[in-house]
Amino acid sequence: MGKRATYGAGHVDPIAATNPGLVYEMDKADHIAFLCGLNYTADTLALIAGETITCTKENKTLPRNLNYPSMSAQLPRSESSLTVTFNRTVTNVGTPNSTYKSKVVLNQGSKLNVKVTPSVLSFKTVSEKKSFTVTVTGSDSDPKLPSSANLIWSDGTHNVRSPIVIYIDGAY
Repeated sequence: MGKRATYGAGHVDPIAATNPGLVYEMDKADHIAFLCGLNYTADTLALIAGETITCTKENKTLPRNLNYPSMSAQLPRSESSLTVTFNRTVTNVGTPNSTYKSKVVLNQGSKLNVKVTPSVLSFKTVSEKKSFTVTVTGSDSDPKLPSSANLIWSDGTHNVRSPIVIYIDGAY
């Protein structure tokens, strides 16, 4: 089987989707932490979750850290450089004893620097989870255009792509 790209949010390749290699999983607690991070009221959370939810510091997640394939952040306009961090966890649904290497592809005109830590994920078993951090730095020299890149995890067979978009507050 040749290399097939599995895309994060957006494009669907039905053949690659049946064997993605890695997935970004979420459960109810992840969604609640996301909504708590957006400062939803207790009444609204109860309507959504079907139960009483109390948001605490422990169950609040920055919206950009929802364990979703795409990564985006809206940052305040400033004259200085920018730094933003995304935390993600992937689950191996491919083969045991697989190793995925990260590759970052900057989109045209992007002036971002993207660091993935760790840059290699090694899985011994199926269903094993590994966490990683993506740190994006750069300057907001052109606030009228969003800066973007793609993170691709590849084991030589699967290519799991996650888009990264950074945009400046009030520029759009």
